[in-house]
Parts: sequence; C-alpha cells; structure tokens
Amino acid sequence: MEIIQYNANASNTQRQLGIVAGGKQKSTERLSSGYRINRSADDAAGLTISEKMRRQIRGLNRASKNIQDGISLIQTADGALSEVHDILQRMNELSTQAANDTNTKSDRGALQSEIHQLKSEINRISRTTQFNTHTILKAKQLVEINGDDYAAATMDDAFYGLGNRPPSRVVYGKTLNFSNVNANNKLDMIGKKFYVTCSQNCGQVFTFTFSDKTTSGISIQGENLTVDIGIKDTAINDGTDIVSKIYDLIVGKQADFISQLQTLRPNWTNIFQDTIIGHANAVTANGADLTFYSTLFGPTYAPGMGQVRATDLLQLDGAFRLQVNDNPYQEITLNLKTINSATLGLGTLDVSSFETAGQTMKDVATAIKNLSDYRSYLGAMQNRLEKTVTIVDNISENTQSAESKLRDADMAKESLQFSKSKILEQFGQVMLAHNTQDNDSVLRLLA
Repeated sequence: MEIIQYNANASNTQRQLGIVAGGKQKSTERLSSGYRINRSADDAAGLTISEKMRRQIRGLNRASKNIQDGISLIQTADGALSEVHDILQRMNELSTQAANDTNTKSDRGALQSEIHQLKSEINRISRTTQFNTHTILKAKQLVEINGDDYAAATMDDAFYGLGNRPPSRVVYGKTLNFSNVNANNKLDMIGKKFYVTCSQNCGQVFTFTFSDKTTSGISIQGENLTVDIGIKDTAINDGTDIVSKIYDLIVGKQADFISQLQTLRPNWTNIFQDTIIGHANAVTANGADLTFYSTLFGPTYAPGMGQVRATDLLQLDGAFRLQVNDNPYQEITLNLKTINSATLGLGTLDVSSFETAGQTMKDVATAIKNLSDYRSYLGAMQNRLEKTVTIVDNISENTQSAESKLRDADMAKESLQFSKSKILEQFGQVMLAHNTQDNDSVLRLLA
C-alpha cells in the first residue's frame, strides 16, 4: 500500500532543487566577482598558492615604484649637477680670459667678482637641492670606519699554530672617524649606533647608541648591553669631543662603568672587561679617531681572551638603499656624495695675476673632471635601475598571469553553468508542482 502522507518524489525534487540553487548561486558569485576562488572552501590549496602569489605581486609592484623613485632622485641630482657643470665651464672661460696680460687690474677684478659669485652659487645648489626633503648634494657623513679585524686573528692563529709565542701584542684596529661631526650636525647622530662584538667564545653584543641626553650610562636591552652616549652636552662641538666622551666613558670612568654593569648583569662583567677594557690600549683615542683593537691573545699571551670587532657602523646619510624586490634586504645602494666648491677642489680661485689665473684654470679643470666622474656614476646607476625595473615588472607580469590562471573564473564555462542551473531550476519547480498536485488529487478522492 502506498503511503500518501509522504511524497518521496516531491521530497527528492526539493533536494535536487536545493543542489541546483546552490550551483546557481556559486555561478552567480563567480560571474559577478570574476574569481573562481572567493573563499577558502572553493579551493583550499589553490587559495594558499594564490595568496602567496598575490603577496609577491604586490611587493614587486611596490618595489618597481621604489626603483622609479630612485631614478627620479638621480635625475633630480643630475639636473642640478648639469647646472654646476655649466658654472664650471664658465669659470674655466673666465680664468682663461684672466690669464691674458692684456687685461687691466680692474678687468681682472671684474672677472674675480664673477668667479666668486659662481663659486657661491655652486655651494647654494649643494645646500638646497632636495628630493622629498632629502638634501641630495650634501651628504651628512658623520662617521667612517677603517681597518680589517680578521687580519689580526689570522696572524695570531698562525703564531699559535706554529707553537711560537707571538709578540707581546698583535693588533689590528677598527677605527671610527668622527671628523665630519660639528656643532651644527651633531644632533643628526641621535639614534645612530655602532656595535662591538665579542667573537671569541662569547657571543655578546655591546651596542653604543648616541642619545639626546646630557649624561651617559648603560642599560640592558634583551640579552645585550646598551651603552647610551649622551651628546646633548653643549660642550660637544666637533668629532674630537665625541671621541673624548666615548673614551672617557669606557676607559676614564671604567670603575663606575663596571660598577653599573655589576649591578645589572654580574656574569657579564668579566666578558665586557676582557672584550673592551681589560687589556692595555684596547681602546685608544686620537683626535677624531676612536680605535677598538682586535686582539685574540692580549699582551700576556692568554688564549681565550675576547676578540673585539666593531661592526655595522653608523649609517651614512648619503647612502640611499632602494628595496628592489619583494623579499627582505634585497636592495641597491645609491651612494651620494657631497658636491660643493670644497669637494670639487675649488680653492681660493684667484685670477688677479697671470700665475694665479693659471692655477685657477688647473683647479677648475680638476673640478670638471671630478664632477664628470660623479655624474658618470649617477648615469651608470640610473641605467642599472632602469634595467632592474624592467626585470621586476616582467616578473610581476608573469606571476600575475600565473595567479590569474589559478584564481580567475572561466567566464564562458561559468555562463554555461549558470544557464544550465537556471533551466534545471525552472524544470524542477514545474516537477515539484506536478508531484505536489498528484498527492493533493489522491487526498481529495479519499475525502
């Protein structure tokens, strides 16, 4: 006997309609968004790959803009230097004219006046040429580093390997030169730092940071020691004062220094003493130079003593690092020089006599050569960056194409699927109505 209270055909039709409606909804979503993958459930593995590619694409697109910014910076600098070149050519013309004894004293005075004004204009261009508020013809190079610490270790190892007692001291220093620091730019050093590492069975890093304070001291940052060097003091007028302050902190007041360290990290005290201040002449000061010596054995031939290594010195403000890829630390460094009358080798530029005018001609010729060399470097860097941006754009384009194939919807396929679902839905509704009508007819007959 057929059970008429339960309409199996209608129930099955209803279920199929639900499936068709779901498919139609997905097709509608894909057609409206243009994507095959709109949520993780659409393709879990595909979504992971797609998002990784998207990160790469957006990173590459931003890197391309970074490179374009670098090219624009170079073009700005080169445009200013082109004017400097024109000025130098005019100086050469004037000095050549002044070297002729047909000129009177007043003639040479007029020539001297124009040369002086042209020289002043070169310095003005150096001070005022900017890109995004960065002064690009006046690099603030506050510190330089010299020396190679690995030479000492190699020499010491050679002596030790031969079983010979090395000299009382085998050293090779790392020198920090602060000669470019003056009263006007000393505060530019705020936040800059350098490191001294103990590389002989130590692993500790001692960070020296210039701070906007009048006093100096030490603190613990994580697992490393930080030395604050306060340079707000009005007594600091040049690089020599900077060096004296650091040297006094480490050597002159080492008892107070060690006392502070003993309170913060008792187990680090010996490490710091052995690494930095435990040996005679481990740190020396000479004018604007501060030297950390690299010593493996020390003056008493004691194996295991710390090797001093100064690394990662203050970042030169004249160095612009351009991030040129989507991965960290993939950069191209653009080294900008200070271009003014002094760096170009333009001295007094005296044209008051035949002899002095001749010397001025030589100085101007040297300046033209130096400027040409620097502009040649900038031109080569621009060519390199233009090649780099082409490569980056090509990688981005190909990656985007691959991601599109993975994530984008096939519009023809989805349109066909949508039409199919719509037709099935219509027929399903008709069949559902028909099945429901059959049951109703039977119930009416029984009534």
